[in-house]
Amino acid sequence: MRASALVLLAVVGLTAAACATPMAAPGPSIDNLQRLRRTEVPPMALGEFRLAPGLPADMDRRVNVRGSTVTSPTGGSYALFLKETLAAELRAAGRLDAASGIVITGELTESEADAGLDVGIARLGATFVVTRDGREVYRKALRAEERWVSSFYGAVAIPMALNQYTGLYGKLVTRLLEDPDFGAAIQR
Repeated sequence: MRASALVLLAVVGLTAAACATPMAAPGPSIDNLQRLRRTEVPPMALGEFRLAPGLPADMDRRVNVRGSTVTSPTGGSYALFLKETLAAELRAAGRLDAASGIVITGELTESEADAGLDVGIARLGATFVVTRDGREVYRKALRAEERWVSSFYGAVAIPMALNQYTGLYGKLVTRLLEDPDFGAAIQR
């Protein structure tokens, strides 16, 4: 490879690494919409979503991938982005009701993405709690993880990692909605 080509690759890699990439606003998935309508879940409200106690505050605000940061459109909080992802699903299915006695809250417990030179990995975890008329009926820690073939080149690896990380929010909500214990708790 010629020296000029190597310099160009280095400049592109450094430019991509210095960027802050905003996450797209969450939207509902067809699968979750069908799941919510098929199972006829009752209307639910969403309470507080926050970072789990004892974890570093930066975990709720920053995911860095080779120097590039992905930012949440919900006031910079990944916990609030998780809440908005769940709200988008419930709203689309007509199951979001602020006056409902069934309230879902959550605590972000894990949030990371790594675009390794060969393999990339992203992880997202949260503890979800459901209360019915003020009484806790469900508490469970759930997580979603993705692994993929990464690239040495930052201009390829960084966007790939950020896309994989962002996609975990919908997958984590799907894990919650598919959890039989969650289903039993909201149907009682």
